[in-house]
Amino acid sequence: MTLLTVENLRLSIYDKPVLHDIDFQVSAGQTLGIIGESGSGKSLSALSIMQLLPHGSQVAGSIVFDGEDLLNKTEAQMCDIRGDDIGMVFQEPMTALNPVQTIGQQVAETVIVHQRVSRHESMQIAAQTLEHVELPNDEFPLSRYPHELSGGQRQRVVIAMAIALKPRLLIADEPTTALDVTTQAQVLDLLKRLTHEHNMGLILISHDLGVVADIADHMVIMRHGKVVDSGLTDAIFKELKHPYTQKLYEASGHVPQRVAVSSQAEILLKVDSVSRDYTLPRTGLFSAAKKFRAVNAVSFVIHRGENVGLVGESGCGKSTLARAILGLEKVQAGSISIDGEQVLADMQMPSSLRRKVQVVFQDPYGSFNPRHKVKRLVAEPFHLLENKPGAREYERTIAEVLESVGLASSDGDKYIHEFSGGQRQRIAIARALVIKPKLIVLDEPVSALDVSIRAQILDLLAALSDRYQLSYLFISHDLTVVRSVTDRVLVMKNGNIVEQGDTETVFSDPQHTYTKNLLSSVPVLPGEHH
Repeated sequence: MTLLTVENLRLSIYDKPVLHDIDFQVSAGQTLGIIGESGSGKSLSALSIMQLLPHGSQVAGSIVFDGEDLLNKTEAQMCDIRGDDIGMVFQEPMTALNPVQTIGQQVAETVIVHQRVSRHESMQIAAQTLEHVELPNDEFPLSRYPHELSGGQRQRVVIAMAIALKPRLLIADEPTTALDVTTQAQVLDLLKRLTHEHNMGLILISHDLGVVADIADHMVIMRHGKVVDSGLTDAIFKELKHPYTQKLYEASGHVPQRVAVSSQAEILLKVDSVSRDYTLPRTGLFSAAKKFRAVNAVSFVIHRGENVGLVGESGCGKSTLARAILGLEKVQAGSISIDGEQVLADMQMPSSLRRKVQVVFQDPYGSFNPRHKVKRLVAEPFHLLENKPGAREYERTIAEVLESVGLASSDGDKYIHEFSGGQRQRIAIARALVIKPKLIVLDEPVSALDVSIRAQILDLLAALSDRYQLSYLFISHDLTVVRSVTDRVLVMKNGNIVEQGDTETVFSDPQHTYTKNLLSSVPVLPGEHH
């Protein structure tokens, strides 16, 4: 039975056309995958269905749900439909949840808004729904707050809010983008199970072909506000008839060209039996403070020009270890040295050592001051140099480094908000490169990027590594990316390195059970192999 039919959907925002004649259908018990890069119109198509469009929007065409056109509904009628008949799961659970309300209150709120039930009954329904999304009440009481949960657990709470009233259609907008591979696999399995159990229609929006390939029955591929390809998922992957579909497919499995690094190269970074402890809050007035060990006796080396991957689930200690290497965390045991010089935390680390290691963060926008022009942002590491460049040298160096990452020298006079996500990441890489460090720590540098932009950034990183003999510590939960750009890989679990070795060897013949589980959770495109 067809639940939703979208025909000739057109959307303009302040008279600028954004969506052009969009057509698709969703049936009960069926999953439709909507694929496309940033700006393709995926999310606006979903928001058109929900009638949650930005101010200045003009929409035409028809969106028929359960025999009635949603475009003819008043806001009051849509309020009855949203949450009750159509649920929506947003991309970022931390912003979709209220930080000052418990998870029980937030799931119960949906029930209270739509049904005449008591507070007690609504909390009972909330408990049952959270149990249904694998957050049992004995482990995750209703009194917990969002900040007390992991990213995957928060995403489950958002799903619980969306399905509390058993909607007939669920829209999930990039529900797994920020999750590690095993949590992503669990959330996708959960969505698949809910679709079958409730005979619910599901629209799954993503920029990742691999995520959608396994779960969607039908697919719609969008570009610049238009549907460029659509059909049964198997047929789309088999035929790859549209050039853009081919491009997305190739970019998803893209492997940059790299020069192999000799294991005889000198050691640049040495991490020797490093442990990092945190003191937990006291549970009572006279109780002893307990310690939590985030990193436990970790040892490894990185050679000059070598790219090493560090993988593991959220909370395994990857970022803590990275901060220790950057001299931002004190370690309780062991030592870290770069170029034979000891890394010391806080202000004890000399500028001569700090300039040998730079970092590129996951969210480039959050790591820049929006009030400054790009030229000044890229020049920030100059304060580490003993001999600061003069005015002419300053301009020349900034222009050179911007051009080396594929930007124009004139981009230095713009502000960061004027750039796309991929361009901001290039600027972050330029800032890390400007003082010619020997080691760059890359913390999830491509996780939020579209597949084609991700392929460009990976090519850029590989080229820069070869050109400048740069070493990378590449931290990521995306194992496909790690496999394509690193020489060796370290697998981390609960603060321990459980497996390490040549990347291809570890990926093709994993020895540790945990590594096998991680690899089995990686989405595989039809026609590809692990």
